[in-house]
Formats: sequence, structure tokens, C-alpha cells
Amino acid sequence: MKPWSCLALCASLVAPLVAARPAAAQLLDDRSYRWYWGAQAGGYIYQTNVQGYVFDPIFGGHWLITAKRTALYIGGEQAFFLADSRATVFDPNSASGLRDATFSQVRRLFVGLLAFPLQKRIEPYVGGGFAIVTVQNAIADCSNTTPNSQCATANDQFAAQSVVDDAGSTAVGWIMGGVQINIGKLGVYGQYMLNSASQNFLISGSTHTIQGGIRYAIGSAKEDVNTAH
Repeated sequence: MKPWSCLALCASLVAPLVAARPAAAQLLDDRSYRWYWGAQAGGYIYQTNVQGYVFDPIFGGHWLITAKRTALYIGGEQAFFLADSRATVFDPNSASGLRDATFSQVRRLFVGLLAFPLQKRIEPYVGGGFAIVTVQNAIADCSNTTPNSQCATANDQFAAQSVVDDAGSTAVGWIMGGVQINIGKLGVYGQYMLNSASQNFLISGSTHTIQGGIRYAIGSAKEDVNTAH
């Protein structure tokens, strides 16, 4: 076999292998159209109309379904208070026109869109969406110790608790910013979330959440179509 023919034959055998390596590496690093499961923990910063800002722990989980540079973000979180929080709500049945209440947990269910503009190993992201926020274990004060807590009958107690329950759930908007470090299918991140204020809610003003967490890609979010099918 002539040298040029031998060289051409070797090149034809090696070329597909060389071309395949970048493609495989690109596929491993490509985070598009993937389904991530994640968990996060951090601090929930909030206030009520009778107490200032408090920092309490919050834990949650989420799904992240990525496209090219955007992702659908769905999840839920629960904040556990280290001490009961206090708030007052309007109650026409109270002698003072107000009703005292205490609560110890907050649950948040959210959905939104995130943008990952850089597609790097260390990449920032931003996004926003909507959330349903529900106060857990809210209890109306009917101890009859103050004008805000007077309940003369069982019907008054039921009405007072109904007023507090109505003030324990709301819908808010949120925006978020964070940074994620990508290690193969694993993402490690830190983020900040701002929730908008809501009227007639046990929590007053905007709330702030600072969190860190991980997310892991468990599969593709897009079904490939090839000639085999």
C-alpha cells in the first residue's frame, strides 16, 4: 500500500472518533431540556403590623425544567418560626375593632420562569413569578385579657377564628436572583427572593428569603426523535 493511501485510510478511521469526542463532551455539559429535582434551605425575613423584621429558617424543594436559556421553576417551601409571631387584624365583633392572633409557620407554593443567559460553569440567573402564601397554625386570641381579645360566646370565638383564617392566605408576586455552579448533572446555588406585599394579610410588607441549595438532573425534558423510530 502506498504511503498516501495508508495515511488516507488512517485519517478516515480516526476522524469520526475525534469528531465524536467534542460532541460527547458538549452533550455532557449541555443543560438544555433537562428535568432537575432540587432542595433548598435558608432564612425567611418578614414582619407583622405589631413586630419588626424577624429571621426564621425555611426549607423547601423544587423542580427546574430547562429549555435553552430559560427554565420553568415550580416548588414549595415551609418556614418554621423559632417563636410565635403576633399580628392584629380587623374584627368588627371585637370591642376595639381589632383581633390579636399568633402563628408559627408559613407555607409558600410558587411557579415562575428563570433565565440563565450565560450558559457557563458558574452562571448567574434571574426570574420571577407568582406564589400562594399561607400562614399555618394561626390562632385568634380569645383570652379576654385585652379589648383585642374579648370573646363573649362560642359564636364570637368561631367568628374571631374565621377572621384570622381569612387573613392567613394570599397571592403575591416574586422576583429572584442567584448564582449557580454546575458540576456535571449537579448544580450548587445561592439565591435571593423578594415577595411583594399584600393587603389584609397577617404578614405585613415585603418578605425576603436568602437560600442555598442543590439540584440534580434526573433525565431529559424533551423526547428526541430519530430515524430508529
